[in-house]
Amino acid sequence: MADPVISFVIERTGDLLIQKIVFLKGVRRQVERLQNDLVRMRCFLKDADQRQDEDARIRNWVSEIRAAAYDAEDIIEIFASKVEFIKDKGLVTQLTYYPLKIVNFYKIGKEIESLQMRINDIADSREKYGIKSLGEGMGTHGEELQRLRRSSPISEDTDIVGFEKITKSLVKELLKGDKNRQVVSIIGMGGAGKTTLAKKVYNHVDVRARFNCRVWVCVSSIYNHKETLRTIIKQLNPITNELLDMLEKMQEQDLEERLYKDLKDKCYLVVLDDVWKEEAWDCLARRAFPDVNTSSRVLLTSRNQDVAVHADALSKPHELKTLGQEDSWQLFLKKAFGHGANAGCPTDLEVIGRKIAGRCAGLPLAIMVIGGLLLGKKRLESEWEKVLDNFSAYLSRSQSDAGAILELSYADLPANLKFCFLYLGLFPEDSVISVRKLIHMWVAEGIMQKRDAKNLEETAAYEVVERLCSRNMVQVAEMTVDERIKSCRVHDALRELAIRKAEDEIFFQIHDTRDDEISAKSRIEESPDSVTHTL
Repeated sequence: MADPVISFVIERTGDLLIQKIVFLKGVRRQVERLQNDLVRMRCFLKDADQRQDEDARIRNWVSEIRAAAYDAEDIIEIFASKVEFIKDKGLVTQLTYYPLKIVNFYKIGKEIESLQMRINDIADSREKYGIKSLGEGMGTHGEELQRLRRSSPISEDTDIVGFEKITKSLVKELLKGDKNRQVVSIIGMGGAGKTTLAKKVYNHVDVRARFNCRVWVCVSSIYNHKETLRTIIKQLNPITNELLDMLEKMQEQDLEERLYKDLKDKCYLVVLDDVWKEEAWDCLARRAFPDVNTSSRVLLTSRNQDVAVHADALSKPHELKTLGQEDSWQLFLKKAFGHGANAGCPTDLEVIGRKIAGRCAGLPLAIMVIGGLLLGKKRLESEWEKVLDNFSAYLSRSQSDAGAILELSYADLPANLKFCFLYLGLFPEDSVISVRKLIHMWVAEGIMQKRDAKNLEETAAYEVVERLCSRNMVQVAEMTVDERIKSCRVHDALRELAIRKAEDEIFFQIHDTRDDEISAKSRIEESPDSVTHTL
């Protein structure tokens, strides 16, 4: 998360260089140099942020950069506020002739120089700490998260609740008589059950009878085109050493041509599970998937609505909502008491059990994690009360399940969206958040880059809300009559993720206190010929 912090400071310094050029005079060069240093640091941090969890040295190093970025923000804010004060008092013309009497540029310049030396020291310490190869691909933690998401249609979950209606709808759409290739999409937040639903549809008896060729591939957030092509080709052909050797030697274009040839005369169904990027679809649809009037279909699952619409703008994505109260309870019973629990929940545990199921807010993954945890505990009311009272802690402990899978959604967010998402953790649990108020808060806090016109600023902020909803990080609560998002909410599991990430990044402390700013102000204390004294 240091990346969005630095991105924000870079934007602020850019604003300063563009809007306050008249006032910069003696510190313009220092501000430009500071901005360039931060840009270089940000490039490196894109890799470092992904590896914080696996190495304490990287975590400490990123924390040092983050602290320096916040100090840079404070210095820039203080300088900008002084400039605004001068403009409001009509002292712009005086500044041209008496700059040192209006703003003490020398002290501000020294403060920036000191900060630059600190940033350079942090950069130099990278090798001393043994942090030398962050840019050489995904770390072990990132690879572990990706392994968790690899799916297969073979192991179908038998504990499925609440998917009957949407399953029928999906099967019906796949079996339509249209001979053109069509894309059918399932979208929803992480842990909603998209892969489980896709497996159910893929293995449906009518689907198996209709398509003479079925393929399943998990795409994942780190897309490897050649590996995806090889995976599909292997499912279409008998596996021999000759085939494996040939696929390993083939170039990308050769693999595309081979897959196209394998699928050309078939009525095929390809499931692309967990597609994150539009580019992944473009790579496959470009030359690999024939559209030759064979009634073929592609079933795509994604957390991002934009990906589904991009794949087929004429096909409305099937949105997988969270479970209702009764379906949540039925799934909870299956997981907490095992498959043979037809008798249901003991009377003394039902009230507390329903409260626990309710805390999962209809997210199947959360219900399965908590239910599975209770399956291994004693069936005592006191034990279940401990889980209810410490629900967030128990849910986040299961990093191999809920925490890790939701963390993938956060990791895929661009830097500016991460910053805005973390801010949502400040709202109380189960809050319905007014989008208008949220936008005003983002702008007031300086989280949104300021624009020349207020309507442009609010438009940009509204687009952020739309993008978070599109990625299923935020849920739409209410729409206006003209189909704009009026209010939204954050699922409890994602809110807990936001709080945990924010605490790791000292985000809330920065927004709740301004100790660092006060300290910075004291360091840039005005001399007797300062603004305050002069006026």
